[in-house]
Amino acid sequence: MKHIFSCILSLFTILSVTSCMDESSTAGSKWIESSLLNAVTDTFTVRMNTILADSIATSSDTICQIGHFNSSLYGDITASFYAEYEVPSASFSEDVAYAFDSITIRLYTCGNYLGDTLASQRINLYQLVDNLPLYDDYLYNTSTVAYSPTLLGSFSYQPTPGQRTKEHEIRLPDAWGKKWFDLLANESRYVESQENFRDYFPGIAFIPEASGNCVTGFQVSDSSLCVTVYYHKLAEITEDLTLTFTPSNTYSYNKVHTERQNTYLSGLKPGFSNASSSDKTGYMAYLQGMTGTYINIEFPTLNELCSLGEIVTIESALLRLYPVRGTYNGAYPLPSSLSLYTADENNVTQDAITNSAGTSVQTGNLVIDELAYEDTYYSFDITSFLQTNLGTTGYNRQILQLIYPNGAFTNTLQSVVFGDNENTAVDKNVKLTILYKVYNR
Repeated sequence: MKHIFSCILSLFTILSVTSCMDESSTAGSKWIESSLLNAVTDTFTVRMNTILADSIATSSDTICQIGHFNSSLYGDITASFYAEYEVPSASFSEDVAYAFDSITIRLYTCGNYLGDTLASQRINLYQLVDNLPLYDDYLYNTSTVAYSPTLLGSFSYQPTPGQRTKEHEIRLPDAWGKKWFDLLANESRYVESQENFRDYFPGIAFIPEASGNCVTGFQVSDSSLCVTVYYHKLAEITEDLTLTFTPSNTYSYNKVHTERQNTYLSGLKPGFSNASSSDKTGYMAYLQGMTGTYINIEFPTLNELCSLGEIVTIESALLRLYPVRGTYNGAYPLPSSLSLYTADENNVTQDAITNSAGTSVQTGNLVIDELAYEDTYYSFDITSFLQTNLGTTGYNRQILQLIYPNGAFTNTLQSVVFGDNENTAVDKNVKLTILYKVYNR
């Protein structure tokens, strides 16, 4: 079948050389009474479904999200961070005295956020009751780990949107710091190894207060979200020293809890079989990292092209996706890039949609209308995808998955909502523009 199609396509290419400049033309004498038609259409149906992933692996990432956010669009979202802490190596001389000074936690923002950045936010710290368990080497956004109700400490901070290296260092209760300092200074068995320290102190839960309305992204590294004990050597010349407890790269994860009551997504359930078509979600489709919502795109009327002539070929196809006006602003910043992937009939991800040369993954080419907010859109060249799927049915037909690129789906809460063909919130909604050729003998 592929070979036959290649032969037809080659024949069509030969014909195109002599007739592609005409709307309708008669080919050479060998093809008596034959004609070639060039046409453009943008009326094909684009079907969009919102899908909720069963779970997302959020462990071992270099970015975490902490905060609480409530909106009529996405519901009530709480993002908390859980981490085991690595015990530092320390060396104390027996003939020297040392004194504890203070304990702090240092955080660096990563620039992304969701919600109101004008009000300060508060985070409470609690000790974990048990060690963090791995499931198939991962922890997930739905994983639940118990923590003690006794407050270890808390701090407030002012969100700094867009600032990727803004430092926040907050002092924690001295009693906590003195206890950890004494463990190390006295060479307690609890600090002889990471296993012993884990049994003594399983980790910290960073829980946002429900009164806040912003989720902020923080870096996770040996210098961010680290707990530092400051102390000094008692001598003629005072020497200031530090001990730094860093978050584990393996045993740390983001938990994200979402309540969607009173939103268009209130009935959304996990799994591909529970996909919600856009006509059931306000004629909109939702994409949001870490909560697990993403979008499937299908073209149910594509094969109608085949009925237009004996040979029909797609020359180009451009998909434009328009965010619904009013769903993005300072509190809901649009993601700068998106990715499209092909998937089979069972929604198993296959390949990324690349440029025509196949050398780079497309990112959506975001265009922002700063004046009327009506002509803001992402666009993807899906020529190759439609050429592959034209004429196919059943298990041979592919679908598209719209998600975030480069792992951003697992470490940000950035969101975007697209209107379908029936959405009336704006004049422009999703649009598929196809340039095609029809050959009739």
